[in-house]
Amino acid sequence: TGDWSSDVCSSDLILHFQGRMGLGGAESFMMNLYRKIDRTNYQFDFLIYEDYADVQDYHSEIERLGGRIFVVPNPKKNIFKYLIEVNKLLKKESFSIVHNQVYFGGGINLWLAKKNGIRQRIAHSHATEDGKSQNIVMNVLRKFLTKLLLQNATDYLAVSQEAGESLFQNHPFEIVHNGIDLELYSKNSEAKVNKRKELDISMSTFVVGNIGRLEKQKNQSYLLEIFLEILKMNSDSYLILVGEGSLRNKLKAKAVELDIEKRVKFLGERNDIPELLSVMDVFVMPSLYEGLPMVGLEAQAAKLKLVLADTISKDTKLTNNVDFVSLDETPQEWAKKVIKEPYANKITQELKSYDVSYTTEQMESIYSRDH
Repeated sequence: TGDWSSDVCSSDLILHFQGRMGLGGAESFMMNLYRKIDRTNYQFDFLIYEDYADVQDYHSEIERLGGRIFVVPNPKKNIFKYLIEVNKLLKKESFSIVHNQVYFGGGINLWLAKKNGIRQRIAHSHATEDGKSQNIVMNVLRKFLTKLLLQNATDYLAVSQEAGESLFQNHPFEIVHNGIDLELYSKNSEAKVNKRKELDISMSTFVVGNIGRLEKQKNQSYLLEIFLEILKMNSDSYLILVGEGSLRNKLKAKAVELDIEKRVKFLGERNDIPELLSVMDVFVMPSLYEGLPMVGLEAQAAKLKLVLADTISKDTKLTNNVDFVSLDETPQEWAKKVIKEPYANKITQELKSYDVSYTTEQMESIYSRDH
């Protein structure tokens, strides 16, 4: 917001097509990068949809770092209005790079960028599928949008092998790890004591945790069924769910229906993730699909045992104590896996390669390419 000073004009101005700037994985990755990148050479702006204008977890930090947030109509609601507004924005501003994180429909953004003479157009896949239905209309649209993306991108990035193959098909791509700040997660016993006290959970209680939007993809509904079985095996257990979403009330109602509501804590969106991870014994993620979930890396950085659905990229496993379980397995089988000791985990060299300082170097070299 406001005028650009002359020193900023000499840096590369990068527009991130993000959709929303909440506490999701793709957004957290971009913010980790933004904090660490050399901002005298690269300045970030973010494009979001007006439906999410009041999801403002990062807005003040973006502005403090020198970035701007552009709010446009949601293409789902009015594609023509979206095209006009984005075209106008790309014409008016002097972006040298666009970085697209939108999985479904990102081709439109890159096509508009190319039309407006933007030299570098990055397509970045963060998921293994788009979560849309598989009917004839959608399949035709999907084919068209993928073609548009492949034709108009100059660089193809993915968080994992599966995420890349899913969006780019046979086109070559590079893997850029979702960088995290490993130091933030090194287990702190004092944080664990304080945070458990704050949540009114005793030190001897067994705590299962999940972090993610309360939406169908994240499958917390099945996690409640798994937790019911865990309680049968260990009545002194708690489930903590961190995140917000459209299914919150349904999930709360299901917890009541299963008669486990006194043992389930819905914590909403939080900005104390490292401390909350220190409270957990096991991190469980039964998602229907994921790219490479950043929160899975954070949980390993916090030295937790992980139990993940086998729909999640195997690249997520960077430490020894990570189990993959089929979603076809019964809640009892999941519960047995969750409750089985040991709960500790060790930092490995593989996990260290996900440190954000390494990712930042990689992204700086991508942004500095001549196209």
